[in-house]
Formats: sequence, C-alpha cells, structure tokens
Amino acid sequence: MKAFAVVFLGIATLLPRLCGAQGVTQDTIVLGQAAVFTGPAAQLGIQMRNGIKAYLDYVNEKGGVYGRKLQLVTEDDGYEAARAPAATKKLIEEHKVFALIGYVGTPTTVAAMPVFTQAKVPLIGPFTGAEALRVPFNRYIFHVRASYYDETEKIVEQVLSTGGRKIAVFYQYDNYGLAGLKGT
Repeated sequence: MKAFAVVFLGIATLLPRLCGAQGVTQDTIVLGQAAVFTGPAAQLGIQMRNGIKAYLDYVNEKGGVYGRKLQLVTEDDGYEAARAPAATKKLIEEHKVFALIGYVGTPTTVAAMPVFTQAKVPLIGPFTGAEALRVPFNRYIFHVRASYYDETEKIVEQVLSTGGRKIAVFYQYDNYGLAGLKGT
C-alpha cells in the first residue's frame, strides 16, 4: 500500500490545479476500478478492492486529500478481456472518475488500455506485470510492481545461484502466462 500512498501524494500536489477536472469536486475525488468480482478468479478482485477501500477509508478518516474524500466506484469485468473495455468506458463516461486504480489481470488491463489512454485517464497500480503495459511507454499507467520479466529474471537467477541447471515452465495460455514464459 505504500506505493499507492506515494502515487496519491503525487496526485495531491496537483489537486489545487485540478479542481473542476472530471471526478474532482470541492469535497470528493472519484476513483474507478474495473476488476473481477464474479467467477472463479473473483477473490483477486474482491481482495484488491478491499485493500484499496481500507486505504481510502484511512485517508478519508485523516481528512481526505486537501479536504476531499476519496470515493471508489467499481465495475465487474469478470476477468474477461472482452468485458474490460466496456467496464472502463462506463467508469470514465458514466461515473466520471478522475483516475482508475487496482485493475486485476493482464488480459483485462491490456484490453482496457486503449479506452483509458484515449480518454487520458490515468491507471494507478494495475495488478499485472505485463510488458504490453510497459512497452511502449504509456504516460497514463503508473506501475507499483515489478514487470513479469523482472520477476522471472530474479527467479531464474535464484535457481542458477543454488545450482539449478534446468527450468520447467507451467503457464496459463493467455497474455499473462505467455508473459511469464517469455520472461523466463
């Protein structure tokens, strides 16, 4: 959560100039999260939302950001790439969010990227290390975790440092799994 705090502090320094921006009023800042809340992977989205909500509640208890309370609006993408763009568009166009936060999953976040990029709405802390969200550089994505390439590089280094010579990779057959395979 410290990474989220740093990003929020950065946004907070800009807030006096942002009043009147979409999702920013005199007393509220609206953030949006499209993630998986139903289906087999639901606990990933639910727990991410719970963590974000706990931190936002903490900030709000301390007076918010420049007196503005942080509000989280969520949409369920079901961890389905085909649903993610519409969920993101709804957050931006109907809920009028200032920023997006805590997206869960490579396929869904990659599918939503054209929507939030075109709308020029930042995405903070996606729960994915996908290279497709890093290269080419996207000024609207603020990562708070290492890339899958960085993670798998360290895993391979660890295996080699302990005498390992062979590595097998079991991977999910989608953008997430293929990123891990390629990184390894």
